[in-house]
Amino acid sequence: MSQTSVALIPISKENEIECISLKPREDQLSLVASNADSLIHATKEITSKPYGIYAEDSMVGFILFDNEIYSDGYYWILRFMIDERFQGKGYGKSTIQQVITKLKNRNDCKEIRVSHVSHNIVANSIYKSCGFQETGEVEDCGDPIFSYKI
Repeated sequence: MSQTSVALIPISKENEIECISLKPREDQLSLVASNADSLIHATKEITSKPYGIYAEDSMVGFILFDNEIYSDGYYWILRFMIDERFQGKGYGKSTIQQVITKLKNRNDCKEIRVSHVSHNIVANSIYKSCGFQETGEVEDCGDPIFSYKI
């Protein structure tokens, strides 16, 4: 099977409603923030930018990541989700690989970090399959932090 191709398109007024309507499966609601909440969060994080994840002409997910180095010296993937209708098709892994490729080209990017709810085994598997490793550190809320060294 060939690599699943996705495009990252910035969230704008034109695609904001489509983004907000995306949802994870019912059993995943406690694992990720709503996209509406993530878009509000994005306005407060000046280093980050929200993107819709597109496969062909459909928005299949959402990702928020740093486009400038954060004050702690890392680039962070802050929010990430794939809509329930599009899970299991390789879009998640393809998206993370694309973010890595995008950030690798920045001279000041030495490390990309991400955290997830500790019992989110799908996110854990995706990040590890893309080369992220556990740092042994945790967020204030107890979520494990993963690192991808450039």
